[in-house]
Amino acid sequence: MQGLYLVVDALDIGGVVILAKISGTGGFLATAHSISASETLYRIGICCGLVGILTTVLLAAGLYVTVKPVDANLAITALLFRLAEVALAGVAIVLAFATLQIYLEANRTSAFDTSQLAALADLSSRLSVAPTGLATVVSVIFFSVGSAIFFYLFLRSAYIPRILAAGGLIASLFCLITFVSSLVVVQSSGLLLGIGGLPIGIAEILTGLWLLIRGIRTQPVELQANQPSCGPA
Repeated sequence: MQGLYLVVDALDIGGVVILAKISGTGGFLATAHSISASETLYRIGICCGLVGILTTVLLAAGLYVTVKPVDANLAITALLFRLAEVALAGVAIVLAFATLQIYLEANRTSAFDTSQLAALADLSSRLSVAPTGLATVVSVIFFSVGSAIFFYLFLRSAYIPRILAAGGLIASLFCLITFVSSLVVVQSSGLLLGIGGLPIGIAEILTGLWLLIRGIRTQPVELQANQPSCGPA
């Protein structure tokens, strides 16, 4: 589990960077030509997200096993939220491949004209794995709840420094608030998503580094406090 935080973040960031670099900021036809010219790399970018989702399942299971002794009910609740995140992220990946097919269709003889394909690509992109895609946003909302519970359980224990756990908890709740707000205040959604995602991204990287370098205690503080003293009376 120690290195999975970093693996998930690296895969997610790498996938987004690849897709953004190939897509560029041009119009539909320019984007379609760019994607067609780098189709294999574009598919690799989407698959980075897919592997990140699969790794998230392993991470969530590891976190559940780790914090279960602190509070089994909260631990299973957090696990369920993270699994719901994975399911929604999987839908986003399917839509991302659908978007790819639409862009590739623009370079072939098609029953749809350019404007129709552009509209389909725009709709699919808005729903898919793009940073502002609806499926991605809702997936992150479920992630935020699960992450907040896991960090809360870390805060109650001595597995990681309390300041690191508290920072992760606050960052998770902030991410939850901003991503839900982006669904309401649509005109500021890009800004809200950028602001909300940064703190939790930093918190996850710092937590991953700590777990990788220092590891965790084998017993939470509460369990240690309940053990009888072996010293002199």
